Amino acid sequence: MSALTFTLKNPPAQRIDCAALTADKLVDKSVDEIAALTLVVGNQKVRVDELFDISGTDIAKICFENSTDKLDHIGHGMSTGSITVNGDAGAYLGQFMTHGEIAVNGNTGIYTACEMKGGQIKVDGNAGDFVGGARIGYKNGMTGGTVIITGNSGERTGDHMRRGMILIEGNAGNYCGSRMVSGTIAVLGQVGQHLGYAMKRGTLLLTQAPQHGLSANFNDCGSHTLAFLPLMIASFKKLDSQFATLEPFSRVQRYAGDISGIGMGEILVKI
Repeated sequence: MSALTFTLKNPPAQRIDCAALTADKLVDKSVDEIAALTLVVGNQKVRVDELFDISGTDIAKICFENSTDKLDHIGHGMSTGSITVNGDAGAYLGQFMTHGEIAVNGNTGIYTACEMKGGQIKVDGNAGDFVGGARIGYKNGMTGGTVIITGNSGERTGDHMRRGMILIEGNAGNYCGSRMVSGTIAVLGQVGQHLGYAMKRGTLLLTQAPQHGLSANFNDCGSHTLAFLPLMIASFKKLDSQFATLEPFSRVQRYAGDISGIGMGEILVKI
């Protein structure tokens, strides 16, 4: 069977909620039944086959072609299968995801991996603000899984993050790791200002010293040789990422904070 493919017919004027198009929600449905489903477009409901040309039958492998940044909620709550997005994706990619894989060959919008629980998301491009974060008014961000961004991420990456791993091959915006509770964020490029703002616990791993420096809320704990770092870096070998080629290292400068709170987070900078 070939992948179930949704090819966008025309660039939409309004945002499209694609939450209904996951393997979990399409199980036991025929192509005709899938075509007759309705998606929320702006303030209206529109049939799937009015928006997309549909081909293939394998719901375990879903593909979006000609995708744009107006396709929101792709992979919402998915627990199985894989989704490939050829083009850009909109907001809330992989929200509440528990298992499976999402690959985006383009850029993604705000709240990528919002409150994600498991699985893997790879963005072969740039991601918007609040990667792995929590929605406004909520305090549980990403609680599991792995996010790989080959480009840059926006501001407040990992906001309220509680578990899991975010790997950024490019640069991270301001407030990276803000209000972070646990988990790991690693950045190969540069980071913006206010790194680790209001961070409680967790690890921010940097291969370059931050060009904007660190706030006074982080204590310099000196240089350390950390035995777990080579083991963690070795675990990256299985990933399709630049992190798989990262040379193991164990020597870092360690900073503890944010001491305006409980101060149990750490920023590790490769020496």
